[in-house]
Amino acid sequence: MKASREDKDILDKLEDFFDSKVQPKVKEIEELLKKEIELGKLKAESLIEYDPDSSFSYLSAFLLDKGVAAIHPSSKFLVARVLKAMDLDEASTVVEFGPAEGVMTRRILHSMPEDGTLLSIELNPHFVKAVRRIRDPRLRVVQGDVQEVEKHMAKLGIGKADVVVSGIPFSFFDLEGRHRLLDKIHSALKPNGRFVAYQVTTHLIPILKEHFKNVSHRLELRNLPPHFVFIAKK
Repeated sequence: MKASREDKDILDKLEDFFDSKVQPKVKEIEELLKKEIELGKLKAESLIEYDPDSSFSYLSAFLLDKGVAAIHPSSKFLVARVLKAMDLDEASTVVEFGPAEGVMTRRILHSMPEDGTLLSIELNPHFVKAVRRIRDPRLRVVQGDVQEVEKHMAKLGIGKADVVVSGIPFSFFDLEGRHRLLDKIHSALKPNGRFVAYQVTTHLIPILKEHFKNVSHRLELRNLPPHFVFIAKK
C-alpha cells in the first residue's frame, strides 16, 4: 500500500526528531559510559569481564567493543514486529546478521520450521560464545564478517536463503559498503526471498529501493531507541 503524503510528512518529522533529539542523547550516554569506566588509567578491559550470565553482560560487551552499537537487547515489542516481518512459517533457511546474545535468535528458532536451518553471523567473540550456548541442531553460528555472507553459506553447504535479517546498523558501513552488502544479500536470497532490517533511522530506504523491487517499513516505538523495521522483497 502506497504511503500518503501525510504519512510521509509524519515519518519525516519522526526521523528529524530521532536524528536531532534522541540519537545525540543516546550517543552522549554511550560516550559518557566509555569515558567514566576508564577511571584514570584503568580501562574497561580491567574493570569488566564479559559474562553471559551477568545482568550487565550487554553493557560489558558495549564497553569492550566499539563495534557493539547498543547497551541493551531489543525489546520484546521490537522482536515481535521483526518476527512478523520475517514471515517464518515456511522459511526453511534463514540468515541472521549480528545476533548479539541471541534474543532474536531464540525467537526465530521458536517460529521457524522444525527442519529449517538458521545461520547466525556475529563478529564479536563474546556474543559468539553466548549464541553458541543455544542448543538447537538447526542453528549454525559463525564468527565473521557479514560482508562475507556468501562465503560463510557456501562453507556450510547452505543454499539460498528465504530470509536474511539484520540488526546491524548500516551506519557502520560507508555508502559503498552498504551497496556492496545489499548486493550480496540480494544474491544470497531465493526468488521472492526477503531482507528484514531493524534500524534507528529511515536512511536505508532509498538504498533498499535500488536493490529490491518491493520495500516497506513499520515503526516500533516501544524500544529504546525506537526502531524502523524494513521489509525488502526480491
